[in-house]
Amino acid sequence: MDTLKTKITQLSENPTFRIFFIMLFVWAVGSFSIIIFESGNIDTIGDAIWWTIVTITTVGYGDFFPLSLPGRILAVIIMFFGIGLISVLTGSISSIFTTKKIMEGRGLENLKLKNHIVICGWNSNVEKVLSNIAKLSSEGEDVKIAMINDMGEDQMNGIIARFKSDTLKIHFVRGDHALEAILNKACIEHAKSAIIISDDTVENDDDKTILTVLTIKNKLPNLKVVAHVSQQDKLPYLKRAKADEVIVNDTYESFMAATHVLEPGVPQAVNQLLDLHSAHRFKSMAIPDSYIGKTFSDITTYFKDNQNSLCIGLFIENENVGFGDFLSSESDALDAFIERKLKEAGHSLSEENKVDVFLNPDNNHIIQRGQGAIVIP
Repeated sequence: MDTLKTKITQLSENPTFRIFFIMLFVWAVGSFSIIIFESGNIDTIGDAIWWTIVTITTVGYGDFFPLSLPGRILAVIIMFFGIGLISVLTGSISSIFTTKKIMEGRGLENLKLKNHIVICGWNSNVEKVLSNIAKLSSEGEDVKIAMINDMGEDQMNGIIARFKSDTLKIHFVRGDHALEAILNKACIEHAKSAIIISDDTVENDDDKTILTVLTIKNKLPNLKVVAHVSQQDKLPYLKRAKADEVIVNDTYESFMAATHVLEPGVPQAVNQLLDLHSAHRFKSMAIPDSYIGKTFSDITTYFKDNQNSLCIGLFIENENVGFGDFLSSESDALDAFIERKLKEAGHSLSEENKVDVFLNPDNNHIIQRGQGAIVIP
């Protein structure tokens, strides 16, 4: 009952509703009054309602019109009311849509999304991430992205316009992504995954990434969270915060630099395998149900014969994988804080969602249900 009263109060305070209510009142009074003033001319309630609507909207078809002086005075009053009310109502409705558009452009609107990707933070690599997602989305299902950062309105709208396509839709929320209220604006509870990216130009921004992972996992323990950090020494903390995957900024670059010198050909092959525009990039593919229980040798033959692809390994996304081994024996203040927060939320430190990858398994390895294949076309 209290909820109903609250909704009625909120509705009565809405300017658009008030204008609409006044129009209904004028329509009702005008309809009954014209029957009284124009007896013999406008006799039925249907004709009266029709005449009043036509007069309020100033359409004036002329099929019915008042003949008496009181009727004409009433018509003039209704016309003036109609001109004013229609103008105000049109302006009010336009204002609602305009305000909503401005709020969306400034990243202040609550989004209404489902099965989307939330990208928190910004650095020089985010545009590459968006470019890769755009390429992948063009090959498959539509992708919706909610970005959370403190970027300027013009800059963010420029990025949205640049990557917008029929299969990729980007939305923007301005604010601190470590705050639950801001994450809620991005509809984090209905997201399918989240990517948290540290700003490598801001000192200690990796700490904010850790806090964001904690905030999300505390609220949504089953949501897949990928963290991108600048410093290798933050990796243990992110594991304790239960990030599903962690990417360290300089790991790939240092590997490529070393192999360019010591193992020529390897970095070129890696670049080709990771290039989204390459016909021979890594791909994950589903294994047909008919091959469950068969060997890795069988599935290798299947992909070679049917899709002209080389199967190099298997992957499986596990739940409830042991996590306690990541904790250090000598807990510091941050360890204790993470452990306390997870326990307050009722989450066990012994559980973690994780993707296990098996490269080049034994030919007699038995394919299990839930496993997928990693292939090179």
